[in-house]
Amino acid sequence: MKKGFTLAELLGVIAVLGIIALITVPAINRSLDSGREDLYETQIEQIKKGGEDYYLEHLSELPTATGDIKCDLTIEVLQKNGYLPMDIKNPKTNDNFSQLTSVCVEMVGPNEYRYSVKEAN
Repeated sequence: MKKGFTLAELLGVIAVLGIIALITVPAINRSLDSGREDLYETQIEQIKKGGEDYYLEHLSELPTATGDIKCDLTIEVLQKNGYLPMDIKNPKTNDNFSQLTSVCVEMVGPNEYRYSVKEAN
């Protein structure tokens, strides 16, 4: 009697492995995409925090009237002044954020400001 697997058994194992791959690969891709999105949001929050720290030390540069918005604080300025690391990466593109990406600050009330990030294209 010969030892080994029949062609039908091998095809059955390959089919089962294919089904497992069809189920797991999309789930893994969704998980990776979700991780990239979470990391992107964390990076944006880090950039906003760098802008907030910068303006805490440069109060004279803040908008002075409710509704005023300033968007001239770039990542490059934040990096040169030590508020952000030099190699902050955008996980969506796997490249560094553009040096022209800026932090916008809007005065929404007396001594109340809202920060956002405007990405350069």
